[in-house]
Amino acid sequence: MYAYFIDSWVAEKRQRKLDKLDLGLTQKGITGKKIKMGRLHDLEGSVKECFAQGIKTFVAVGDDETASRILNSVLRMQQKPSFVFSFISMSGGESLISKVLGYSSIQESIDALKALRTVKIDIGILNSRHYFITSAVFPYKCSFGFESYSVSSLRKNHHISVCNINIYKNQEYKGTPMFRTSDGLFEAIIAYKPKESFFEKLYFRKEKPDYILDSIFQVKAIKIKSNQKTVSVLADAQKQFTAPVMVEVLPRFLEIVVGGDLNG
Repeated sequence: MYAYFIDSWVAEKRQRKLDKLDLGLTQKGITGKKIKMGRLHDLEGSVKECFAQGIKTFVAVGDDETASRILNSVLRMQQKPSFVFSFISMSGGESLISKVLGYSSIQESIDALKALRTVKIDIGILNSRHYFITSAVFPYKCSFGFESYSVSSLRKNHHISVCNINIYKNQEYKGTPMFRTSDGLFEAIIAYKPKESFFEKLYFRKEKPDYILDSIFQVKAIKIKSNQKTVSVLADAQKQFTAPVMVEVLPRFLEIVVGGDLNG
């Protein structure tokens, strides 16, 4: 049985897409419990009720932040997961979680749910409390803390990240295949934006330069250090953490519905 958790803004701003989704689910015979999340919605109460009803497939309907919110609520109830997780993007923009799952359109999502082809992937956890699927991006002035040394950047326009997937355009680094979602490793990366010349700023104002990978380390766990007490982190959703932030990889931890072959 399926449970569809629908973010409040979807019903307000994407009603046509929601109608298309309802029709597609009905035609495929995969309708289920629909839960519309308002501002004061008791999400954890709804998750608990779903488990009591024997529901095994949880579907987030919204954007990456919606998916993060649902996933974290479900995992707080069941830290040794025996459920399947899926996601239907309704934002119309680029979704990194859809990139992991291998489907982005509503129809592709419906087809994947109908087929119910699943794999188990690695996910990350920050300070033993926030789970993420794609990556955790940390602000300028943070550094990687290894056992006996730290690594940071002298460049001003940089950030550091710990990635399960490639959030950059570079698929390989010095010829080594990386960014595999089921290998038990994440990539800890320092990346920077190249400096733009006056003419580049003048003639290419609408195009922002891509981040370039500067350093990369494969890790199972890593500490993020900062001189600031509180660190803002984008890890599928924007979150605040007290530094230092410990990032750990949970290998093959989450069972997801996929639309095609993954690289792991």
